[in-house]
Amino acid sequence: ATGKGKFQLDLTWNPFNRFDFGQTYAVMSYGLTNRLDIHGYISYHTGNYQTWYAGIFYQFLDTKLLDIATAVGIRRRLDQDWTHMFAPQVLYTVSLTEKLFVGGSFVNVINQKSETKFGTAVDVGVFYRLNYETKKIQNISIGMSAFHPATWESDSYFLPTYSVNIKFK
Repeated sequence: ATGKGKFQLDLTWNPFNRFDFGQTYAVMSYGLTNRLDIHGYISYHTGNYQTWYAGIFYQFLDTKLLDIATAVGIRRRLDQDWTHMFAPQVLYTVSLTEKLFVGGSFVNVINQKSETKFGTAVDVGVFYRLNYETKKIQNISIGMSAFHPATWESDSYFLPTYSVNIKFK
């Protein structure tokens, strides 16, 4: 969880739209409590369209080595009338050292109109927390991830993504 009263911004980039099914997006999270966040994103897809997502996130396990959370939310396309429900979602972080961690998610994607289940999106990444702190920034992490969209039917199972995560005080 982001932490009560804190804001986090995670930026993920599909470099030069290199990956046909990739996307570039910004995830925003705000801590309502130390375990409950509202979160959302705005995404640009290589198919030249945008989506937004809004949801609620609850961290039910918070230990020194392992964090596990769940979330539920909806995603909509800006230029068409379709909505996807993301439920359930399981998000995790495994701390390998003070600065190095593995994180990701499993997200069930459902078409809200037809209740068609698209399947599960899978994301796993390795992140490194930089030695950077200011009066406004608590920390910055950089990471590389492997992402499998729920609706993707390609020979390659994962797409690479690159992220910068900024947690504000």
